[in-house]
Amino acid sequence: MAVLLVMFLHLRDIERIYRPDPVLPVWADIGHSGVDLFFVISGFIMFLITHAYPATSATAGRFLQHRWARIYPTYWAWFLISLAVYVTAPAWLRFEPGKLTHLLEGFFLIPTWTSPLVPVSWTLKYEIYFYLVFTAVIFLPQRLRMPALILWALYMLIGQQVCYAAPTVLCHKTLFLTMHPLVFEFLFGTVVAWLYLRVPLRRPLLMLLLGLGLQVGGLLWLVLGEVFLDANAWYRVFLFGLPAAVMLYGVVEMERARGAMTPRWLIAIGNASYSIYLSHFLVLLVLFKALAAQRLVPTAIVTSAVFMAALGAGLLAHRWIEQPLLALTRRR
Repeated sequence: MAVLLVMFLHLRDIERIYRPDPVLPVWADIGHSGVDLFFVISGFIMFLITHAYPATSATAGRFLQHRWARIYPTYWAWFLISLAVYVTAPAWLRFEPGKLTHLLEGFFLIPTWTSPLVPVSWTLKYEIYFYLVFTAVIFLPQRLRMPALILWALYMLIGQQVCYAAPTVLCHKTLFLTMHPLVFEFLFGTVVAWLYLRVPLRRPLLMLLLGLGLQVGGLLWLVLGEVFLDANAWYRVFLFGLPAAVMLYGVVEMERARGAMTPRWLIAIGNASYSIYLSHFLVLLVLFKALAAQRLVPTAIVTSAVFMAALGAGLLAHRWIEQPLLALTRRR
């Protein structure tokens, strides 16, 4: 669901660029919440699978190596594909020739203030930062891991006061990223995992409905209140991150009580979500630009066809790019 939300948002944005009569509504802005849901789920999964890990360097090293294998090889494949398109036809990516900078930093996902070649890669920098922090936490005994995460949260809160004075950021981009409000969404996920392991819910459906209500309220505030998310990162944390955590708690408790409930087609999209996430923006841009001149074809048909093509491309990339790369790098 998270990756479909992100696709929905970008589909709406690109549709408005290339079609004079866009069909996707303003409430497509709910697609922003897909990233926040990703972050919360990531924090949940990392805590859940590592809470019983022994505090050894071998365990921490294996965890970090698996995270590297999960993120970088597939990302590099799409970085190089995007670079090839940029070198040959930069207009297809809506970049000016020779204006894209910090390609080396982009390749290694080092934070910069410039636009990235792969637009969605900005989120991966937060993921990597979270993985590095979590690797350090694994070195600690289990009883100290949650207190260490609480101290990390305090560091980020204090750092906000030192490093950020709206509308000016006073620190280097990398340092600013380490204390960015969005990182709290990973912490929300770890709290959900901690509760899941210790405090079973008796009425998980009510928790899910509460989260959905908060999400709808956040969307209404975003659309009707004309909130600009980039004006203050805390908007995303409270409008989308907190509801995502509440919904996630309800959903995983429902699954524990009732067993697996997810349709197979959603599981397939979930398994391929990383490849879909990395590939969809490029595919949407290229296909919409290629079809821009087809004014006789209704926009609704074009938008639907492009969406399905981007989804299909992501599923194929998962099968033929991501899975082989993941198997190869984890073996080595």
